[in-house]
Amino acid sequence: MKKFLPFTYDPDTSINVYEKTNEYLESNKEISDKISELSWLYHSALDIIPTTIDSFWSGHNFPYVESWEESQISFSQMCFGLYKQSMSSLRSVLELGLLSVYYNINDDGHNAVQKWLNSEDSKEANTPRITDIWKILIKNENIQKFQKNSDLKQRLLNLNYLHNYVHTKGQLYSNRLGRLKSNCQTFEQDYVLKWVETFEEIVTIVMTLHLLKFPNGMISYDYSRKFGIDIPSFSHLQGFQIQKLKKYLKNNDFKILSTISSEDPETINFMEWIESLPEMTENDVENQIVDMDKREIERQGMKSYEKNQLTMYQAESIDQLPASVKIRYDKLHKWAVENDFLEGKINTAGNNGSCCTTPPNSK
Repeated sequence: MKKFLPFTYDPDTSINVYEKTNEYLESNKEISDKISELSWLYHSALDIIPTTIDSFWSGHNFPYVESWEESQISFSQMCFGLYKQSMSSLRSVLELGLLSVYYNINDDGHNAVQKWLNSEDSKEANTPRITDIWKILIKNENIQKFQKNSDLKQRLLNLNYLHNYVHTKGQLYSNRLGRLKSNCQTFEQDYVLKWVETFEEIVTIVMTLHLLKFPNGMISYDYSRKFGIDIPSFSHLQGFQIQKLKKYLKNNDFKILSTISSEDPETINFMEWIESLPEMTENDVENQIVDMDKREIERQGMKSYEKNQLTMYQAESIDQLPASVKIRYDKLHKWAVENDFLEGKINTAGNNGSCCTTPPNSK
């Protein structure tokens, strides 16, 4: 790329730093594995936030989605040696993650978020400070219980140093990182580790607060027994996600969360409702898969569906697909021919409505 003097922070230098960062992560599997696990864990937070008929397409989960995307941007900045900027982005990851709980704290996030979501020119639309967010969060009974046993507030206060990167509090929080270094991007191993440490703390705090607001997420249950492949968008996590969270929670935080969830009246009521539902049969699940595949074929066409199936099962031809999959494929191919779906006919996916199933007493 052409040099644009007198710039010294240029893209080519970032690429050189990225190569060194990548080499470091590849040679330190424990660190790269932690980044991957924490990223998947934070990605799963979206499953904790329930979506009902009222909140569908309302933007009630936009703060979390923006937080998740900001975490990816922060990671990229870190990889390219833009450490000050990556730490500033982590501040946004934290604030947006907290906002996700803040706007949904009274189960009316679909309304409460609107002025902020639409960037209205009003005081009510301004992003609240973390101290103001906490004043609202601590009113929640489950968060109060947790705070009595584990000091979340202090952990939030301990992350105030991220604010210093946003406003460049002197040399330590500048692009020079308080050290003698070149006036361009450089690979700094200790800042890679600092980023990972900070990201871990933010992920565990934000996940904890979401699970205190939506304690259903702490229930380890095989929901496929009741819903097959079409699990509604009520608050939940899969068993392996809960175990991953347990790995990263500090002290007795996992035990405290589990106790609060097991004693929560709405969670108890929710599980009673779940248990009252009939079990899905193998035929029920197969019908779900066929219906889902038909919608895919309508959108993308049979030819695209066939390609996806071969890729999924790592097969070179239809005859190499597993027997049950081959039988399903043959039936769907016949259906596609009869309905002229060899090529896709529509561009947007329909919604079967099950994603918005609302359990009893949900608000």
